[in-house]
Amino acid sequence: MRETDLEDGMGDGVTATAVREPAVRGPRRPRAARRTVAVLGTGVFAIGTDMFVVAGVLGGIATDLGVSVGGAGLTVTVFALTYAVGAVLLAPLLSVRPPRHVLVVSATAFAVLNVSAALAPALPALLAARALGALAASAYVPAASASAAAVVPASHRGRALGTIVGCMSAATVLGAPAGVLLASMLSWRAAFALPAVLAASVAGLLLTRDEPRPPECGERPASGGEAPRPGCAGHRAPQPLPPRRRQPRPRPVLRHRPLLPYRDPEQGPRRRAAVRAPLRPLGSPAVAATLVVTFLLMTASYSTYTYLPQLLAEAAVPLGSGLFIAVFGLAGTAGTRWGGSVADRRGPGRVVGPALVVSAAAFAVLPHTAATTVGAAVAVAGWGAAVWGFVPAQQHRLIGLGTVAPPLLLALHSGAVHLGSAAGSLLGGLVVDAAGAARLWTLAVVCCGAAWVVHTVLVRTALVRKEKRS
Repeated sequence: MRETDLEDGMGDGVTATAVREPAVRGPRRPRAARRTVAVLGTGVFAIGTDMFVVAGVLGGIATDLGVSVGGAGLTVTVFALTYAVGAVLLAPLLSVRPPRHVLVVSATAFAVLNVSAALAPALPALLAARALGALAASAYVPAASASAAAVVPASHRGRALGTIVGCMSAATVLGAPAGVLLASMLSWRAAFALPAVLAASVAGLLLTRDEPRPPECGERPASGGEAPRPGCAGHRAPQPLPPRRRQPRPRPVLRHRPLLPYRDPEQGPRRRAAVRAPLRPLGSPAVAATLVVTFLLMTASYSTYTYLPQLLAEAAVPLGSGLFIAVFGLAGTAGTRWGGSVADRRGPGRVVGPALVVSAAAFAVLPHTAATTVGAAVAVAGWGAAVWGFVPAQQHRLIGLGTVAPPLLLALHSGAVHLGSAAGSLLGGLVVDAAGAARLWTLAVVCCGAAWVVHTVLVRTALVRKEKRS
């Protein structure tokens, strides 16, 4: 893969060939671009595996390191919280760097830090490795998405981005169960070694990718809109522009020499405005209420998901908790399609309300079905479909508010998701240590109830405003 292919992906969009191409239906992507997207998606798959596999090995971590299950759950809390902060802070800082460098360095660092987590002798070392690994992951995922969109023609960008997102969801179906199975055969440390091997392979492939072959003379370009390459018939060499005459700049007249260096009085306000800009949408009550609903449901979901093996310990199945994690991922994949399609046809409110009710019912029923494999699988499937279907509906609602640009709203929503996961794993750990995993449903149901109240107030407020306008 050429370095310039990735470097153009995170620039300003002026020099990137893929950005200049018209968004029309064209021929299939060239093989080199498809392979590049596959390599980038493998890195996202490794990160997703690392995020979701920890829930299945908390018992082994607690036993080996001599801590409680709630203390071991801090590995999920630290990772989610650091990832949320890193996604907000690292994106603007690394946007000026070549994406190829960002991808290689972040994938390599992620692999090394996962090896450090696998070799951690105590909980503090494991938490430090998890925090630094989350920073590397938060740098890789945005760069991978932008690079995947840049190396393909404009007519295939949606499919390339869909591949990146699909690799994250596939980690819940394939990666996390495989890691849990590997940990059951060897040790919990093997669950961290699996993402490390995948990330190291991605870093090596990104470094050794061959430069894609340009189309031969007379061959139709793969992107459908490129001009003939130099040396072929029909190629027109660019004509040099005439030199521009530089106008002499007038020399400033200094009447006195200042004793102190000049300081722009507007520099401080400009910096404060730049820091407040990402948080400006929170001034809208509708945006803030929508993000609160997301935070509460994710708190409920991760308070149960993080300690799912402890909750379903009585349901003896061949693959252990890995089977229920796979069921959760499969149901989530179907729920994502359901939530997006219903939100498009009937509005996001038709998804959010039922998702909250189904999630609360699943959390309340799950402890009573924990002893049976079929009953637990049904409850986990309903919960997974509801929670994953909830996410695109909330994104749809935020974009429909139209207060600021959609990318900023979606970034805030991603932050609410990860903050909810951090809060859920932390509060769930406290409940497990104090009252046992069987009492997790109370925390989850209370959070779902609070989210339903905020959602109901938000919908009624929107209806009142609509009636006043009409």
